[in-house]
Amino acid sequence: MYKSIDNIVYKLKKWYFSREALPFWAIATLDIILIFMSMVLMYSVVYGPAHLVGNALQILYTFLIDMVFYCIGMRVFHTYADVSRLLEFRDLSRTAFALLLGTVLCMALRWAVDLLPFTEQVPYRVFVLVFVCATVLLCVWRAVAKTMFDIVRENIREEVELLPRREIEINMEKIGELLSGKRVLVTGAAGSIGSEIVRQIASYTPDKLILIDQAETPMHDLMLELQNKWSYIDALFFVATITDKERMAKIFSQYKPDYVFHTAAYKHVPMMEDNPCASIFNNVMGTRIIADLAVENKVKKFVMISTDKAVNPTNVMGCSKRICEIYVQSLNDHLKKQNPEGGHTQFVTTRFGNVLGSNGSVVPLFKRQIEMGGPVTVAHPDIIRYFMLIPEACALVLEAGTMGHGGEVFVFDMGQPVKIADLAKKLIQNSGRRDVKIQYMGLRKGEKLYEEVLIKDEEERPTSNTKIRIAKVRPYEYEDVCRHLDELMEKNKTYDEMSVVRKMKMIVPEFKSNNSKYELLDRNSDLNFGGG
Repeated sequence: MYKSIDNIVYKLKKWYFSREALPFWAIATLDIILIFMSMVLMYSVVYGPAHLVGNALQILYTFLIDMVFYCIGMRVFHTYADVSRLLEFRDLSRTAFALLLGTVLCMALRWAVDLLPFTEQVPYRVFVLVFVCATVLLCVWRAVAKTMFDIVRENIREEVELLPRREIEINMEKIGELLSGKRVLVTGAAGSIGSEIVRQIASYTPDKLILIDQAETPMHDLMLELQNKWSYIDALFFVATITDKERMAKIFSQYKPDYVFHTAAYKHVPMMEDNPCASIFNNVMGTRIIADLAVENKVKKFVMISTDKAVNPTNVMGCSKRICEIYVQSLNDHLKKQNPEGGHTQFVTTRFGNVLGSNGSVVPLFKRQIEMGGPVTVAHPDIIRYFMLIPEACALVLEAGTMGHGGEVFVFDMGQPVKIADLAKKLIQNSGRRDVKIQYMGLRKGEKLYEEVLIKDEEERPTSNTKIRIAKVRPYEYEDVCRHLDELMEKNKTYDEMSVVRKMKMIVPEFKSNNSKYELLDRNSDLNFGGG
């Protein structure tokens, strides 16, 4: 018994009395003050200020009792949640419903009992006026708060200044309609992209969030964040690897997700160049396991996060992601042939470049190097990359997921590429330091000077969002792809790196290694998809 009481006390402290809860307490407190002001104002309108002053003590008791019901409404509809999205229609309607519930409860009490002797009876019309007045006041202050939040965000977001374009704006209403009340599974949920996708999905109150990641500490941090900000959402956290087929099968069969966002992958180019077998095992086999389970469990839509490094890849990591693209495309085409009238899982792929501020990206690295006094290490003075902000990349992923019908490879308009040397200079300038130098280290294994968004001979067509385009990619036969992947996995078991990479080049003939020991394989002219 004492243990259960301790657990309840711990949860109360964690959910309601932590530092992270302060913004929500601030919103709730201001809401309470404005509701109380509305009650005083409307009572004065009906009875006059003199009557209010003459019966101040009794009226105060009555209002305090009534405030309990308004607080119940606020708790039921979570009007204090989503600090940064206070002007969304869903949030404003939640506020109105909370006030309506409080008003109905007050009127029910007024009707059911003739309030206690030391209280003042309040006529029904006062409650109606309070509802109208409080709704207006709460919506107005939310509009002001939202405006101030946007101004502060623009002033403090250094990443925006680093991009040679404006931040991409997304209309999220369709996304909310699609995901609200649904069961959503996210792999790689604790990563930079995965965790931001989780945050954006959480704001649309899904029925259930099924979150998978093999990194325990980041998953724990994500769990605490969700409990603090979205405690009303049913979120499940699984510390597991996507390559554990039995564990993944149990999760899928037990929770039956409606949508899957597949972000889990090994992503560091030099690391995967030295560990191609790990890249194949995690990226390719893991994707195949999750994709096949999505089909078996009748998932509505599967959205895979790819990368611009999959386009004309020069490294193992990029090629592994291109193989993932090929598999889910061919699987989608195979399902269409089997079920031409629809009803099958729709597979959608999204490609975009680097994201500013993600784990392992250049911006956090450069900042650490600047704090240490330099030097800031840049591969080459002419190296350029496409960049996006994490929130806008994830918003585009969600929007592409809603508009996709299966088989599409969505390419994001990332604006003009950024020269890494210029990025380093900007960060040094922003730091105010003048003693930090830039040191050029040469291209790393598998790197190239510039990234591309389309494979040779690929075309693209527009969508309803000017920032999202669809790449017209080469089709592959599902049976051939499965045969080649089976052979690749057999070779992978031998840990013969040259043999594994050679097979990768057969599957993806445009894979030409750069600054890597695998360049000698490119001299072999019989490497093609139909080869052995």
